[in-house]
Amino acid sequence: MQPPNTPLERQLISILGANREGSYSTQRARSGNLARAAQALHERFGLQKWANIGAKHVAFLVERWKAGDTRRRSIDAQLTHFRWLVRKLGKANLMPRENRELGVEPGPRYTRAGKFVPQSRLNEILGGVADDPRRRMAVLLGRTLGLRFREAMLFRPWRDWEESGRIWIKRGTKGGRPRYLFLWNARQREILEEARGLVQGQDAALIPEDAATFEKWRQASYHKLRKAGMSKETDTVFHDLRRYAGSRTMPGRVVVPWTMRVLRPA
Repeated sequence: MQPPNTPLERQLISILGANREGSYSTQRARSGNLARAAQALHERFGLQKWANIGAKHVAFLVERWKAGDTRRRSIDAQLTHFRWLVRKLGKANLMPRENRELGVEPGPRYTRAGKFVPQSRLNEILGGVADDPRRRMAVLLGRTLGLRFREAMLFRPWRDWEESGRIWIKRGTKGGRPRYLFLWNARQREILEEARGLVQGQDAALIPEDAATFEKWRQASYHKLRKAGMSKETDTVFHDLRRYAGSRTMPGRVVVPWTMRVLRPA
């Protein structure tokens, strides 16, 4: 991203800094899209303050996005980020709730909703990492507790699992927001006990201390998991493991456990 060179861009930095909603990737995308919008408004109208933004400015940006990019999902993202901005400015009425009212039809959404790793497939993957207990444990934590890959690798079995049964997911979470959950079956406790047996010390995590960096460990892990059969090519990714942990009753049913809590920063 270029250094800010217009009043709108400088004001935007303050607005973004005071409002850090969403994951880090969402914040980066929002920052880039809004910075480009600020440059366009400055070039076209000489706008100096976001407080002076009006309907004509919004209409200009929408037409610019529609003319410059025919990918509907990209336009959806730009509209979402700008809608976020006008709400922060106290001018939410400048943009309608539905993109259709702006002449933008919703684009296709490609999701993995409903994807589920059956036990037979999971056994094959676990067999492929049988000689690597830490990566095998990461797979099991994803399956039984619903941890993402980064969360599983940074999970500290001794510190983050309290005697009361509460489990803290603090490190590597989406957007840096911690959450906690409670155990509700014996298998989860077995996995946590096994995880504790792999590490030594309160601050020890599944990623070993001698790993050069997390990124190098992650890349090596993905390589090994791909060899074990977990990849986009096989239509099985780590995130699909989490759907089993989301159901108390029916494997594969996508339900967030009632025990899970999200703690929002004050």
